[in-house]
Parts: sequence; structure tokens; C-alpha cells
Amino acid sequence: MQRLSANGILALLLAMLVLAGEEAHARAGGGGGGRGGGGLVVILYPLLLVYAGIVTWLLRRKSREARAALALAARDKAWDPDELKARIEQVFFKVQNAWTLRNQDLARDCMSERLYRKHKLQTDQMIQDGTRNILECVNLSKATIVEIADFRDNAKDRLWACMEGSMIDYHIRLSTGAVAKGSKDKPEDFSELWKFIRTPQGWVLDEIDQSVDLSDLMGFKSIVE
Repeated sequence: MQRLSANGILALLLAMLVLAGEEAHARAGGGGGGRGGGGLVVILYPLLLVYAGIVTWLLRRKSREARAALALAARDKAWDPDELKARIEQVFFKVQNAWTLRNQDLARDCMSERLYRKHKLQTDQMIQDGTRNILECVNLSKATIVEIADFRDNAKDRLWACMEGSMIDYHIRLSTGAVAKGSKDKPEDFSELWKFIRTPQGWVLDEIDQSVDLSDLMGFKSIVE
């Protein structure tokens, strides 16, 4: 019998997770909030628990590595942990507000030009379709920095943060007020990876990965030049 390599096992677990659920909601970035899967989730539950445990362990490890790197980068005020935390939280709430109001200019100072254009395209499509993605009771319970890259060239600096929390996430059709997707009453938990880049104006959001996968976490490596 042919044995699976570590990468093969990882790929199998990831494939099972994809089969176990499908994206249902949106929120800022255009990904999913709730997942379904019915009986398949029950069958895969033990594997999902193992997978979640490994992800949690790796998140803690990457967080420790990032904190150690931040201590080395302390000579540069841009890497002050308290100021980073405050900026990450500020960006998070402004981006969610701009998304639900379908007005990306409200958070333009918090996003890279590339991400601004991407979000604007998506919310402009909602305006055209007569829909709105409403986000309520937005709660950011934890923002954990899991990678920093401090280069001699500040323009290359970046960081990744794992954003965890919950929110009510649903779509309505403006013509009728009817809920087209999601629930107005049930908050959904989320766990996402947000990438920030350094600009002359400060830290801005450049990418949202709405799944926290082992492959992502294993690729993170904090560095200080």
C-alpha cells in the first residue's frame, strides 16, 4: 500500500474541509461566513477536531515567533506592538463599515489601492444588483499578529494578523427588504488572515484571506533585517 506523505495528508484534510461546507455569506472581502455540509460534517468531525487543534497550535507558535521578531524590530516605532494593535482594530472596523454601506471611500485611507479597487468593484456590483450585505454586531475578539517582515527597505515591510470574532452577516434585496442570504438573528464566527503593508501614510490593509489553513500558516516566517 502506498503511504501518503505529510503534504499528501494535508492536501487530503483540506479537500475534506472543502467538501464539508460551502461559502454562504459575504462580509468584507467577498468570502463566506457560515458553512453547511450536513451529514458529511458529522462523519468528518473527528478529523475536523484534529485539524482545528493543529491550526490552533500553529497559530500560537507563529504568534510567539512574531512577538520575538517585534522585540528585535523595536528600534523602529512603526513596529510598536500597541500602536500596531490599535491600527489593526481601526482598519478592521472601518473596512467592515465601508463594506456594509457600499462606500469604499470611507475606508480608502485604510486600504492599498489594489484592495480598494477590488472592494469597490464588488460593492458597486451590489449597488447595480440592488442588494446590500449588512453586517451587524461586529465583534473583533482577537487580532493576533502571526508574521512580520521588517526589511531594510521600509516599502517592503508587511505583517499578517489572524482576525477572530463574530458578526451578523446577511444580504437583503433593497426593492423588497427581504433577506436573500444569511440570518438577521444568528451571529456567525469568523477566523481570517489579514495582510497589512507599510506605506508612507502608515499601515494599510492589502489582502484578506477568509480561511485560516495549515498551508498558509506553515508559509509564515517572521524576519528582521
